[in-house]
Parts: sequence; structure tokens; C-alpha cells
Amino acid sequence: MQRQTFEHIEVSGDPHSLPLIIRQTNSKLSKLPGLLLMTTLAALIVLPQLGFAVYAFTSADVRRALAAHPAVAVELALALMFWAGLILWPLRNILIALISDRFVDIRNGEVKVVDRTPFSTTLWQMPLSNFEGVALHTRTSLSGIRHEAVLVHPNKNRSIILMAADRIGGADFDRLCHTLRLPAVSAGRLYDLGDKPPRHQNAVAA
Repeated sequence: MQRQTFEHIEVSGDPHSLPLIIRQTNSKLSKLPGLLLMTTLAALIVLPQLGFAVYAFTSADVRRALAAHPAVAVELALALMFWAGLILWPLRNILIALISDRFVDIRNGEVKVVDRTPFSTTLWQMPLSNFEGVALHTRTSLSGIRHEAVLVHPNKNRSIILMAADRIGGADFDRLCHTLRLPAVSAGRLYDLGDKPPRHQNAVAA
């Protein structure tokens, strides 16, 4: 599972008491320029190459020419793969961000996460004790700088943003750690750890 980063983090009720209920979404307007750009590039670059590939498979003359010059066929295939990866993969990520949202419910020593799109709903849950702690992370983007309080898991794809603001003060961060009864950990743990969960992980997916 790929880690999803959401722009809007909405906490229902008091963020310093349990249960902690969080809704995470992305801004449609902020993603629109990137979506338009990548869609235009796909139409101008990738689609013509796909069209040529289809024509090559259906044309006996082109197939014979490529068979006579296999190096050219390999170069064309590599060019198609390169442009498809360069354009279609970011376009896929933008589309996923546009249609995805997440609900997080933390209570009774349990973390429940629901990831939703118009096509699917995925639930996973695990004990709160499986998480290492809470990290104060600074994220920089074109929109500016924001602080994020992140619930850190040994599998970085299971880490969860709990709070996001222009600035999260030390007192608020300490209260959040106290509420969850977890220690503060370095933000570097979000990047240093591998993707594979430890053997004691007890996640349940539905």
C-alpha cells in the first residue's frame, strides 16, 4: 500500500482527548492545474506513441520492418515505457488524491482507518501499542510550510497524520503524546524505517 498524504486534516471535537476522530481529504482546486498539465502531456506525447504501437501490431509491413531492425523496436518500446512512466504515473497519483479520503478513529487502545474512493472502501485496524510514538514533522511545499503531528508506525505506509497546522506548539504536541500515552519520536523515523512491518504487527484489513 502506498502512503497517502492528505492536505486537509479535520479533527472532530477536542484533539487532546479520546476518542480521536479525524477526517483527511485533499483540495480539488489545488490539484486541478497538475491534473490539466499531466492530461495535456498524456494527450500530446503518450497517446500518439500508443497509437503508433497499435498500428505497428496491426500492420504487416511495419512488423516486418521492425523484425528486420530489432534494435529500433527495442528503442521504441523503451521510449514508450519511459514516457508512460514519466507522465501516466504522476497522473495516476493526482487522480487517486482527488477521489480519496480517509477516516481515522482512535479509542480504547485501537486505531481504525477507513480509506475510501468512489470505487472501493478499505478498512484496517491495529492496536495503538503497535505504533512507536508521535513525531513532529515539518513539510515544505509550494503552498508553504506546515507542521504535522504524525503517529509513527514501523511500516511507514501505516503512519498517520493526526494534526496539521502552520505551527504546532510544543505544549499542544506534548498534550497529544500524553493523550495517546506514546512517546515523542524523531521525525527522521518517518524516513529511516523500511516498508516491511515487524512480525508482531497485528493489523486487520477488510
